Amino acid sequence: MYRFQEIIDSCIDCKKCWDVCPVNMVTDGNRFTPQGKIESLAKIVACEELSKDEYDNIYLSTRCGACDDVCPVDIPITDIIQYERQLLAQQGREPAKTTAISQNIIEHNSPGAKDPSKRFDWVTDDLDIAESSEIAYMAGCWVSYSQPDIARATIRLLNHAGIRPMILKDEKCCGLFLVDNGHLEQLAEHARKFVDYIESLGVKKVIASCPGCYIVLGKEYPKLYRELNFEVEHSLKVFKDMIADGTLKPRKLDLAVSVRDACPIRGSKDIPRSILESMGVEVKELFEEKQVCCGGPAGLKPNFPEIANNIAMLSVKDYKDKADMLASYCPFCMHHMEGACKSKDEEMEMKDISVLLAESVLGK
Repeated sequence: MYRFQEIIDSCIDCKKCWDVCPVNMVTDGNRFTPQGKIESLAKIVACEELSKDEYDNIYLSTRCGACDDVCPVDIPITDIIQYERQLLAQQGREPAKTTAISQNIIEHNSPGAKDPSKRFDWVTDDLDIAESSEIAYMAGCWVSYSQPDIARATIRLLNHAGIRPMILKDEKCCGLFLVDNGHLEQLAEHARKFVDYIESLGVKKVIASCPGCYIVLGKEYPKLYRELNFEVEHSLKVFKDMIADGTLKPRKLDLAVSVRDACPIRGSKDIPRSILESMGVEVKELFEEKQVCCGGPAGLKPNFPEIANNIAMLSVKDYKDKADMLASYCPFCMHHMEGACKSKDEEMEMKDISVLLAESVLGK
């Protein structure tokens, strides 16, 4: 705590984090700024009572990282929010919905406690999936249960490139929600079991459609458990390399899209744009290239659905002024945006880039 408090004290009150925070964009009075979130740390450490706004502010964050990116003194704002949530959970003060979702992940292997027997309902007879392979495909919870077309497109593209991946029959939720809400001890045990299982299969590479799965397996598990004996790659990086070496040959799609960037891998924005360029797709940037989260992650959607939906509408309204559709490479973004549009009775056209690439390369 003392290290974090010293860092917090280095804040120069520039308010740059206020300007990029999606929550602050859709709420009034600068009540829920990133700066305000971290200023509550001392009170949380001391188990002092927080005002309603102070308490809500800790959970009014998607941990998208926009505030981290603009802080001129490099305050790790989202790390401090994670620590505050960890403390509140240990003190028995986290939101009931956050506790319930965390338990679902540990006990049922999905945030929504979905039926595990339906996790692979996306598998169809035309997909060439191996019983055993050094390459495994991890669809993730949102693809498996909400976006099956992404999984099918990914496998079809891999098959077209001569790859027969296996699937992880005991696939677990990666646990990004646990990371975001400070349930690190629970996640450490979860990670140990999942890593040991993957390695027992002889897998050398896991290809993930979900940026959250990619980041948690590749970056968080080694911190919580140990270095992995397998590589983790996001599917778009795999496809970018295949296009570059001529294995995949995209045909032109007559489209203009705005890219709904994925916050966990916001440092790799060149990859989706390179793939779209290879298909002749025109990219019309959202928000003049500024990163704005979809509004759903880290518990914002279940705990503050109206605010989460209002953030989603920022992307919908912006793309409609310039493009034919939103192009995504985050399944949870799609899940949240589709739900937000339904609740707002708003029309939206949105496709995953893997699906667009399959249409371009395979004609389906």
